[in-house]
Amino acid sequence: MVEAGTGICVPGNHENKLLRKLRRKNVRINHGLEQTLAELEVLPEDIREPFTREMKKFFETLVRYYVLDDGPLVVAHAGMKQEFQGRGSGKVCEFALYGQTTGEIDQFGLPIGYNWAGEYRGDTMVVYGHTPVPEAEWLNNTIDIDTGCVFGGKLTGLRYREREIVSIPALHAYCQLVKPIDGIGNSTLTSQQKIDDVLYIEDVLGKRIINTRLQQKIIIREENATAALELMSCFAGNPNWLIYLPPTMSPVETSQYYGYLEHPEEPSHYYFNK
Repeated sequence: MVEAGTGICVPGNHENKLLRKLRRKNVRINHGLEQTLAELEVLPEDIREPFTREMKKFFETLVRYYVLDDGPLVVAHAGMKQEFQGRGSGKVCEFALYGQTTGEIDQFGLPIGYNWAGEYRGDTMVVYGHTPVPEAEWLNNTIDIDTGCVFGGKLTGLRYREREIVSIPALHAYCQLVKPIDGIGNSTLTSQQKIDDVLYIEDVLGKRIINTRLQQKIIIREENATAALELMSCFAGNPNWLIYLPPTMSPVETSQYYGYLEHPEEPSHYYFNK
């Protein structure tokens, strides 16, 4: 498809590792690479040599990540942070292949990934994979579409403009899982809901411009954001904890209590009876 011009391809960490091996670099032979090398080894030499040359050439021409549709879409194997988009340094290319880790190793001997998408605040949509997930879910305008097809999960694609997720189940498991896929059976919350439960101070400081479905642009001035943050931090609790949030105007008739336009007892009865 790439040669025919009907598709584009980004490399992943496995392709990069195979390319390094074809360049006669020292790499660890694991995670499926041993099977690939064994399949190449049994080919007749007159077929193997030109085939490996073509494969090496193909890998060398792959772009680490794409910025598509004149900017609003980025596609990379393991993701792309906002500040890296449009850049091509070694650090950026490494992020596209491997994502971000905490520097720690889990009980399975694998690097522990850092949830960079949870802190993403860019307007550019980022579509990626690398880390298998049980379901493709939107998280801060990013989406991981690696739903573990090779492990017997699903093959998932995204219709970009429609923001529509399309999946088909794998015929069978092609490879054994080294560790369970995170998120299975652990919570009924989506990844976005888990992140939304945390307040990031950067989201409420300074002048903000918010685009909404019903109104294109809402501008929040810095002084208004500061005042609201101060008020809520002094007097308010997490809105998720509130059973009743008093409205500006009562949903019930004018209070029957003498001297009151509104009284909290009547709205309480109103909501109780609903």
